[in-house]
Amino acid sequence: MNIKSSSYLIVLSCFVAITTIIACKPIDTVFKTGKVTHEWQDISDTGLPSIEAANLPTIINKSRLGHVEKVEDLGTDFSNNIINGSIASEKAKLAAANNFKCPKLVNTPIDSTKIVRENEIMVHSYCDYYIYPNKGQHISIDSHPKYISASLISPTIYDFANGSYLVKQSDKYVIRLSYEGVEYMDSPVDYDVTIHVE
Repeated sequence: MNIKSSSYLIVLSCFVAITTIIACKPIDTVFKTGKVTHEWQDISDTGLPSIEAANLPTIINKSRLGHVEKVEDLGTDFSNNIINGSIASEKAKLAAANNFKCPKLVNTPIDSTKIVRENEIMVHSYCDYYIYPNKGQHISIDSHPKYISASLISPTIYDFANGSYLVKQSDKYVIRLSYEGVEYMDSPVDYDVTIHVE
């Protein structure tokens, strides 16, 4: 072995030793510089907006969160009935202005006990009227011509040919006026109806 190779081995050994020391120790301990460097920085030092812990809702700040109640799943049938019911009521409200559209939502005029609908036109074999009476009121129907029959179909079934109906609970009541003539109804029928709510 010659001197060149032995000096080469010594230089190589020193390089490996220094590289190992540098790799294992932080750089600020090997080389002293005037500036202190940190291996780990906080994310708030990067210029991003900081989040204050005092502004976050926690269990400690539960008074600021408000009361939370558990809502039971009422199912799709319940929500569909609500949606379909409100759509039907809106259509009935609009139909009340037209004498040939059904169903109709009708209201008792102020300072009156009767709802009078004249020159109504029955296009199909029946037409429904929605009313919202109070508990304890009586409902009775007068219709002309006599082949237009009146019956209550919701929330219970009742034939107004038997007299007036006593309202047992405040609810939506559906009164159905039906064509019960002897002849086949081949064209729209004109009729008048008076709904008494007393």
